[in-house]
Amino acid sequence: MLTAIWLLPVAGALAVALGPRRAGRWIGLIAALGTLGLTLAVVARFDVSHRGYQFVTDLVWVGQYGISYHLGVDGISVWLLVLNAFLTVIAILATGEGVPRRNGFIALLLLLEAGMAGVFEAADLLLFYVFWEAQLVPAYFLLWQWGEGPRASRAALQFVLYTLVGSLLALVGVILEYVFAGVHTFDLATLAAHPPADGVQFALFFLFGLAFAIKVPLFPFHGWLPQAYEVAPAPLLVTFAGVMGKTGAYAMLRILVGLFPHPVGAWNWDAVVPVLAMLAIGWGALMALNQRDAKLLVAYSSVSHMGFIVLGIFSLTQVGQQGALVQMVNHGLIIAALFLIVAWVAERTGTRDRTLLRYLAPKMPVLAGVFMIVTLAALGLPGLNSFVGEFMVLLGAWQFAPWVAVVSALGLLLAPVYMLRLFQGLMYVHHGERLEPAHVAVGGGPGAQQASPVATRLPDLRPAELLTAVPLVLLMFLLGFYPNLLVQLMNSLGYALPVPWR
Repeated sequence: MLTAIWLLPVAGALAVALGPRRAGRWIGLIAALGTLGLTLAVVARFDVSHRGYQFVTDLVWVGQYGISYHLGVDGISVWLLVLNAFLTVIAILATGEGVPRRNGFIALLLLLEAGMAGVFEAADLLLFYVFWEAQLVPAYFLLWQWGEGPRASRAALQFVLYTLVGSLLALVGVILEYVFAGVHTFDLATLAAHPPADGVQFALFFLFGLAFAIKVPLFPFHGWLPQAYEVAPAPLLVTFAGVMGKTGAYAMLRILVGLFPHPVGAWNWDAVVPVLAMLAIGWGALMALNQRDAKLLVAYSSVSHMGFIVLGIFSLTQVGQQGALVQMVNHGLIIAALFLIVAWVAERTGTRDRTLLRYLAPKMPVLAGVFMIVTLAALGLPGLNSFVGEFMVLLGAWQFAPWVAVVSALGLLLAPVYMLRLFQGLMYVHHGERLEPAHVAVGGGPGAQQASPVATRLPDLRPAELLTAVPLVLLMFLLGFYPNLLVQLMNSLGYALPVPWR
């Protein structure tokens, strides 16, 4: 079944690329829905009481060097697998007629889904690396060929250079782990049970840590993100921002914490990674406050919230790490919705400059309602999905070191400032401003003129856009009221972590 979860998108990509042009979107959607159905079947059959990987496929690949085609899922990876499949469906639904060469775009989205699914399924370190590299290829072509604006090729090149550096570091780490572990295998569970010498662990932690920090991205290794997110079309950002960054955070928990217990245990509350995570929380929030471009504001808010996820992982507490996993899913849903909303507003008004946009709610009440729910979810309002994950991470950070929790919470206090300013500024009248009925401002780009309400009537969410937004909003409410749906599976681990999860 796990093989089908990554192979079905590959088959779908081939069918979309070779099939009739008009049927490409439907073929891609059928493949994505089929993959989502398979992942939900895995969840339905998942045994919470089982210790170890489930739905295992283990075939000898290169027996002489202990390389296996070994797939499996556990409580760490199962919901990320579902998130990947679900957001790919949303991305294909959001791929409208305006996307040039749409069949090629959808085919590459499916290949990207396949690569990320393999990352979450791999139970062999070398196989993990193969899938890790596989996701890079379609991401590069999507940015290069479908990026918006004159800087698309530069953003794609910068993304590749950053990630290739990380990939080379990870490859060196994979080789050194095989050489120094002493068990001559790439099986993750076996490597976790036979860690190399302490000094080697520190070196491997550094190599893998840099690679994964670039992918998250974690401050200060985020240099590729602003340009990449700025040029990427909204359907790509649904999976690019919603899932790809989670592969880095997932790898931190699966490999850094799981395989190298000595560096993890020796580095205390003043360790490098938690400090970098706190810096990412604060710096991302401050940069979001300083953005006029709504898309870049959302991009920097993602840096801040991904720092929060990394903090939960390296709180080295069960509640903190489970909170980080919950937040990976929650952040994927919220960031996908925010990028879609910004794209829909820009399509209707001709600008992403938040200082040129106001009083849109009376013209687009449905979009305004969706935007309000997503904004409140991003702020961690109780009853919506982000609240429980943020609470668990802060509780884990407090158990680890109270001052870490306090500093991180102060960073999160900036989120209501930039998110509410974005929502209120776009949807309603600025404070103290009075608009005459005949001259309601709606933006329109630099130098835009004021226009009458009739001339500037804007369409609300179309049925296809509503079909894309509603599942995201419903899941925000479902996971807000019933977070145990995620948490109850997370105690079933493929191999023991050096924290008391059992």
